[in-house]
Amino acid sequence: MNASTTVLPDAVTDQPEDSSNGAPQYWLRVHGYPGDLTDEVVYYNEFYDPYIGRLPGDPKRNIHVGDVLIYFADGPASVYGVATVVGTPEGPFPDRRRGKIWRIPIKREAIIRAVNKAPHAAALQPPSGWQFLHVVRDYTYIRLPDEDGPYLVEQVRARAGARE
Repeated sequence: MNASTTVLPDAVTDQPEDSSNGAPQYWLRVHGYPGDLTDEVVYYNEFYDPYIGRLPGDPKRNIHVGDVLIYFADGPASVYGVATVVGTPEGPFPDRRRGKIWRIPIKREAIIRAVNKAPHAAALQPPSGWQFLHVVRDYTYIRLPDEDGPYLVEQVRARAGARE
């Protein structure tokens, strides 16, 4: 199966998600609009993989220390930040509004504060050829094909402020 293969979005796999091979997983983290990236709170635990489809909703099964979160703002349709996961997901914790939340310790690596500097998704050319736009409205965390993660990180770093 390749990244352009269509997978039914409601087919959830129970396959364990393990990044113990040492290679980080790259995740597109979808927001409505850019934030400051000081912390990562999982309000909507919707995970997706282009090769597998919908993943289990427990962040502890999907997000691991060393993984890289690439932040995408759906409003301006732009990638704007990069953070590395520095601790295991904590929770779930009760939340009055959403039922439960998780916290993921992160270290911000780069951020583009001016929205007009952030690369627009339509102009991106991921090496795998897989365009993520068709799933950003349905999922909050999208695991990227291996070759696309470093490409998107570089797109953000090349435009981020020098002080980040």
